[in-house]
Amino acid sequence: MVLPQTNYVVDSQGQKVFVQLAVQDWENLVKELNRLENLLAFKAKLKDAFREVRQIKRGEIQGVSLSDLIDEL
Repeated sequence: MVLPQTNYVVDSQGQKVFVQLAVQDWENLVKELNRLENLLAFKAKLKDAFREVRQIKRGEIQGVSLSDLIDEL
C-alpha cells in the first residue's frame, strides 16, 4: 500500500495537530484497517483451533466427530 499524500495542520508552536488527506485515501485506509482487523480475528480463531487440537491430542478435552459437527449445522 502506498502512503497517501498528507497535509499537516500545525498550531502556533509549529506542532502537528491534524492531518488532512483526500477522502479516497481515507476510505482506502479504513478498508485496509478493516481488512487487517479481520485478518487478526481469523488468526486468533485459527490459533484457538490449533490449541484445541493439541488439547484433544493430550486427552484434556473431548473432540467432536465430523458427523456431530455436521448435525450441529
